[in-house]
Amino acid sequence: MGRLTKEYNKMSSVSSLFLKTRYHSVNLVKLLKQQSTLKIIFTILFAVCFEIGIFMLFIDSFEYLGALGGIGLIIIDKLFALFFFGMGFMLVTSGIISSFSTIYRSEEIPFLMVRPFPVSQIVIYKFFESTGLSSWAFFFIIIPFVAAYGYHENITTAFALWNLLFAIPFLVICSGIGTAFVLVMVRWFPLGKYLKYLLVGLGIMLVLLLVYYIKQYSYNSDSADLNLASLLPGFRVSSHPLLPSQWVSEGIAALTHGEWFRGFMFWMLVVSTAILVCIIIECFGANIFYDGWQRLAGSSSNKSRPPEMLVWLQNTLSLFPHDIRAIVMKDIRTFLRDPVQWSQVLIFFGLLALYFSNLRTFKYHTFPENWRNTVAFLNVFSVSAVMCSLGSRFIYPQLSLEGQGFWFLGLSPTKMSRILLTKFITSLLGMLFVSVGLMFLSSRMLNATPLVTWITILLASAISCAVCGLSTGLGAIYLDINQRNPTAIVSGFGGTLNLILSLGFMLAAILPFGMVFHQNFVHKMNQHYMLLLLIMAGLWLIVLTVLTVCLPLHLGCKALVRREY
Repeated sequence: MGRLTKEYNKMSSVSSLFLKTRYHSVNLVKLLKQQSTLKIIFTILFAVCFEIGIFMLFIDSFEYLGALGGIGLIIIDKLFALFFFGMGFMLVTSGIISSFSTIYRSEEIPFLMVRPFPVSQIVIYKFFESTGLSSWAFFFIIIPFVAAYGYHENITTAFALWNLLFAIPFLVICSGIGTAFVLVMVRWFPLGKYLKYLLVGLGIMLVLLLVYYIKQYSYNSDSADLNLASLLPGFRVSSHPLLPSQWVSEGIAALTHGEWFRGFMFWMLVVSTAILVCIIIECFGANIFYDGWQRLAGSSSNKSRPPEMLVWLQNTLSLFPHDIRAIVMKDIRTFLRDPVQWSQVLIFFGLLALYFSNLRTFKYHTFPENWRNTVAFLNVFSVSAVMCSLGSRFIYPQLSLEGQGFWFLGLSPTKMSRILLTKFITSLLGMLFVSVGLMFLSSRMLNATPLVTWITILLASAISCAVCGLSTGLGAIYLDINQRNPTAIVSGFGGTLNLILSLGFMLAAILPFGMVFHQNFVHKMNQHYMLLLLIMAGLWLIVLTVLTVCLPLHLGCKALVRREY
């Protein structure tokens, strides 16, 4: 304690805050050492195998694009800008969610506010904490992508260093945009139901802009860029010269080809922009954070009890036992009263629905049957990836977010198994409604055969069951009622394991069916033999789904029963 006090006296405010984080990290490492060695080894091994699998998938994709010839080479050249643009969009969205929880919902903020720390430095510290919490998935995806790209293009290992130099300031820029948006929203935008109306309005405007963009740039273009944009419209947006993703792409390409001055210019542009974003956040922290924090705290303390929602649904569920009905209604109302949750679900699934509904705009329904099957399986993959992400983000932490009031559930006149199964079924019904609807829309717009339609719906249903089972079961096993920040809960050991297992199940479920159709396309298999392979893939899917659902839920029930309340 004396050494800590001496170090604190020699440090600035920000340095002392990061010293606190350092000691907190040391404590987490000590707690991790107390975990089962087998569990840690299994998680690390699975993560490494998953990274290798993603690496091989990217390698296969690059080889396929290279085999297409001219248009494939054009796509590969522009793929880096599109990749960083997509990752940037995800980082901004993640930054909005994590920064709101880290800056405004953290129980540590009142403690820090009464300490001799400038408000601006508290905000900067929390901004970097939020960035760290939301960055692990970014590096988890970018590592195999960069490795596969470098391997395919026979680029030296210095290519990985250039990506790291550009990735860190790019991460700060994207996360900073999300944090600045949150600071402005909390300070000046209306709260309560008006905020919900505002978010809905912004979502509608976004959809209308995307529809306008698709209609405008999907036809009648002579240049290579715009012809390519008619097939993959994201290339036109991601290649805009004012976007940081384009700077990163151009800078990495320049350094890779030995254009040191041009590459250094783009790196300085990205770094200076990241520094500017930090300065803006510090200014916002000094001038608007405190007023927004008080405004948010005042609105939550003076807020009258909202009217009861979904009375008609509660009456409809009157056939079910009282305890099940109460848990279902509480979860649904909690979800609908949190704009952060339903807006994120609306954005991601809404964008997928918009894309699927415009498949005929891109003339995908006129492709040969084998290509339409490929697009259908890619659509299953995209929907499943979003389900894995949202399952880890919302379903996994739902038990932990009960907080210190969880002992109410432990003492309530119901079994923990009923609570866990009710939460599982509630989340599963919502996931099935969205995923099956999206796959049916995709198949209709592609004019897919009935066989492909039913297979995609079966895959979406199985992955929905597995994601909900894993997220609910592991959320009970790794219950953390002391943490109120959902981003921190998801970023923990259990959240990471849940996301890895969900993505692993997704690949194990989709690849067998995809391989059967691919082999049929290459070797023109006998229909009876193909049907036999599909039946075997279906049996594999059923067995894997049952195990993935039942085992985590069983272990989760045992963990809750053994827990002391």
